[in-house]
Amino acid sequence: MDLTLIKNCISGDRKAQKVLYEKYKTHMFVLCLRYFKKREDAEDALQDGFVKIFRDLYQFDKERGTFEGWIKIIMIRTCLEKLRKKSFDYSELEDHLEVESFDLTPVQSLNLEYLTQMIQKLPLGYRTVFNLYVIDGYNHKEISTLLNISESTSKTQLMKAKHMLRSTIESVFK
Repeated sequence: MDLTLIKNCISGDRKAQKVLYEKYKTHMFVLCLRYFKKREDAEDALQDGFVKIFRDLYQFDKERGTFEGWIKIIMIRTCLEKLRKKSFDYSELEDHLEVESFDLTPVQSLNLEYLTQMIQKLPLGYRTVFNLYVIDGYNHKEISTLLNISESTSKTQLMKAKHMLRSTIESVFK
């Protein structure tokens, strides 16, 4: 299904492009939301990511992986580029940050939307490393290369992100 759709998109078929966008937009938007606190920033990343996807669609190689995986990589890289443009230094993180409390019941805390909100509350560096490692499957060496930080910094930021999330979850269940 996707290969025919991809070929039609490459040939400039607007209907096929809309079908491809509609098929992947929600999943990719959730991915973008994990990297940005503001919905507008996630929407910008989504739009920029799809521009790149349609521009580079001819480069997709089914022998190297799935189409959804290819799109996901483009979206992650787009998010990271947008974060870099904000000139954030991932190695400069505050050690003592307060975690905001959430006014949700334990049952509500189990849904994806709430988890996304919790991740969005993390400081930018923690959030980025957490997303790349836990959700997107990168290892610390790959993260260090992507973010231009040491592997040790990546590991420390992940540990602190997990601690903050655990504290937030525990406070909900008290």
